[in-house]
Amino acid sequence: MKKQNIQNINDERVSAQRHKVYNEAWVILMTALLASILIQQFLLNASFEQYAAEAICFFGVSIYIVIRYLVLGLNVYGEGKMAKSIPFINGIVAGIVVTAINGVLNYTQYADRYKEDGLGYFFAVLAITFISATIGSFSVLFAISYINKKKQDKIKKLLDEEENAQ
Repeated sequence: MKKQNIQNINDERVSAQRHKVYNEAWVILMTALLASILIQQFLLNASFEQYAAEAICFFGVSIYIVIRYLVLGLNVYGEGKMAKSIPFINGIVAGIVVTAINGVLNYTQYADRYKEDGLGYFFAVLAITFISATIGSFSVLFAISYINKKKQDKIKKLLDEEENAQ
C-alpha cells in the first residue's frame, strides 16, 4: 500500500514536470514563430508567401488555445488580482507595439514627405494608429473576457445544481 502511494506521488510529480517542460517548449516555439514572422515581414521585406506557414501556425495555435480555454471554462487570463486588468494592459501594450512598428515603417517609407509637410502629420498618424489599435485590441480582449466569464458562470451554475440535487 505504502509503495503504491509513493508510486502515485512520483507519477504525479513526473507528470507535473513533463507538463512544465512542454509548456516551456511551447512558449519558446511561439516566441520563435512570432520573431520569424516579424523579421521576415519588417526587416527582410519578404512577401507573405514566404512566411505564411509561420503566420498560419502562430495565429492558428493562438486561436485554438483561446477557443479551448473558452470551451472548457478555464480562465483565459489566469487567476489572481492582475487577471482583471490584463485585457486593459494588453490593449495598451498592443497599441504601443502596433504604433511603434507602424511608425518606423511609415517613417522609413515616407520620410521625404514628412520632411516636406512637417512632422505634424506623422505624429497625427501615430496618435490615430495608437488610439485605433488600443481600442480594437481592447475590444477583442474584453469580448474574450466576457465570453469566458459567461462560460464560467454557466459551469458554476451546473455544478451548483448537481450539488443541490444530491
